[in-house]
Amino acid sequence: MVRHQGRERALQAALGVFCIGFCIGPALGCGGKNEAAPKPKAEAVQAELKYGLTKEQAAQPVVKIGGTVITVGEFAERLGGQSPYLRARYNSPERRREFLDNMVRFELLAMEAGKRGYDHQSDVERVRKQMMVQQMMQELFDKDGVKLADVSDAEIKQYYDANKGEFEKPAQVRASHILFKDKASAEKALKELKAKPLIDEMQRFRKLAEQHNQDPLTKDSFGDLRFFSLVRDAGETNEPERPDAVRKAAFTLKTVGDVYPEVVQSEKGFHVIKLTGKREALSRTLEDARRLIQNRLWRQKRESAIEKFVTELRTKANIQESAELLAKVQVKAEAPVSSPPSLTGSAQPDQHSAPVEGPKK
Repeated sequence: MVRHQGRERALQAALGVFCIGFCIGPALGCGGKNEAAPKPKAEAVQAELKYGLTKEQAAQPVVKIGGTVITVGEFAERLGGQSPYLRARYNSPERRREFLDNMVRFELLAMEAGKRGYDHQSDVERVRKQMMVQQMMQELFDKDGVKLADVSDAEIKQYYDANKGEFEKPAQVRASHILFKDKASAEKALKELKAKPLIDEMQRFRKLAEQHNQDPLTKDSFGDLRFFSLVRDAGETNEPERPDAVRKAAFTLKTVGDVYPEVVQSEKGFHVIKLTGKREALSRTLEDARRLIQNRLWRQKRESAIEKFVTELRTKANIQESAELLAKVQVKAEAPVSSPPSLTGSAQPDQHSAPVEGPKK
């Protein structure tokens, strides 16, 4: 069983050949006469050969399975698409026959699955559609779509000037706190942290925060205040509140893991503070940020082109929706204990967009 699974994985990966300078058919021992053909001119051979095969040779069947034919060219394309390691592994006639056997095995299983009606199942049809859409989107929006070079220097500078906050940031620290309403309780907790060995200090701090932290915004995260700067930033609207006294105390700590030696009082109460992270100040020039901005604007252009394409399709299509039936659908909000794996490897809805592998220059 293990061996069969290994062969199946090799087959499913099979998308290309490592066949340079000789014809595959004879090397596989598939029979047939190796008839000599007229030798074309050297420059014509150079232009025509692929994987050491002429077009005529590539079209010849290397194996027939009932009405299904695997050509020499198809075999070459599948083996040629493998990693250099696998191409080297299948470089001998014996190994190439093993690769071909795996292809035959796959075709036999696919034919049997078709006979049993699996090709008409909804999940199979959905995956087929996903692959079809993916290939179309790659062709339209990656191969023939917006290129990285289409993002101009003027656009890059405009983005940089409008978003200076992304590229110029002050130094930041990350801290956790335990908020008490009375000073005596805070001092007791701080004394307990100082009294025991440092080896389990973070664990003890988390435990104390879980038990005593009276800040509702950070109680569920063991008092984590996340990263913040010394001066309050206008962009911190969705972040936990860090009183000025807490900021100043955290910035005096030098080493990650240090606990402020005193209880810090603020308008919220009394804090025990621990340093959990540090970030140096960020200052990127336009040239430093050029590549980052260029890629970001390229992605935006690509997504805009896709949205425009889909909008045009919706306009041309005759789409009829039933809000009444949609409202009748009832799906429990809580997640199941164990979810079956998705056919696409993701629990997200189908995405009608090809994966972004990187822009073409």
